[in-house]
Amino acid sequence: MEFQFDLSQIAQQQIVKIDNTLLPVGYQKDDPELQMIISNILDKMGEASGIAQELKSPITSAEKLRRSDHTLYLMTEHTPQGHVVVVGLLKMGWKKLYLFNKKGSRTEAMVYCLLDFYIHETRQRHGYGIKLMEYMLKDNQIQARQLAVDQPTNKLLQFLWKYFNLSKLVNQGNNFVIFEEFFESDGYLEKESGHDRS
Repeated sequence: MEFQFDLSQIAQQQIVKIDNTLLPVGYQKDDPELQMIISNILDKMGEASGIAQELKSPITSAEKLRRSDHTLYLMTEHTPQGHVVVVGLLKMGWKKLYLFNKKGSRTEAMVYCLLDFYIHETRQRHGYGIKLMEYMLKDNQIQARQLAVDQPTNKLLQFLWKYFNLSKLVNQGNNFVIFEEFFESDGYLEKESGHDRS
């Protein structure tokens, strides 16, 4: 998606991490102009994501990010014409969920959740999605099986099966989806027992 303003400040790296300040994580100064640019991007990309998922309203916007402790990964690309375009977004956040394993036992855990994932239609099937996902996983030192996914589309479920061999869903009593392998992960066991990773 192309925008009619200078994106050079957020396109120094292909993937930029944004928090509820509406600025890149680690950005050292107050910058209302950059916040306005990022807000515009998040609103437009969030709207496009909502349309792609056939949602009644977007689940990502600048205001929603500002009021949360979520993290958003924004992917950009330099075109041969010298422009910067926004390729996709990935929104993540911790949530306390009641989870059922495949035996039907219920437990409560803090889980890192995939809340929104969108690659612009003009850039799909070119490897951008897996690059963005792998960046996020490496940044958080976790594996895909440790995630809960909020209302995944069939396309996202196919993506997780293709790249991470995750296909065995465990039905939950909420909008989140987890996989059988989730309960085998160290991250889950540590969260369940109340100990964070050091």
